[in-house]
Amino acid sequence: MTQGPTPRYTPEQVSRRRAIMLRTSVALVIVVGLLFVVVFPVRALLDQRGALDQSQHQLEVLRQERQRLEREAKQLQADAEVERVAREDLGMVRPGEQAYAPVPGVSTTTTSSTLPLAP
Repeated sequence: MTQGPTPRYTPEQVSRRRAIMLRTSVALVIVVGLLFVVVFPVRALLDQRGALDQSQHQLEVLRQERQRLEREAKQLQADAEVERVAREDLGMVRPGEQAYAPVPGVSTTTTSSTLPLAP
């Protein structure tokens, strides 16, 4: 009597392969779990720190701008400063004064003409 084909793997080899596959699967699940537990939150934390740094920089710029505007507002409380702005920026004068504005000068450069002179 002839027997069927001989099995490719012995039961020990099959058992060992199943154990290796099980260990590999467990290791893969652990690695994916670590990604969700460690890597993704760390990346989110770093992104948040970058956004926080940018927001703090913007806040500092706005504070400096506010201080500058407060100084300017305090200066504008003085009558002399109001008069200076009125004269320089708005062209205002006191009653009885006359305002003069410089007129742009006409260019006085000479050019040589290529046309013949009239007789």
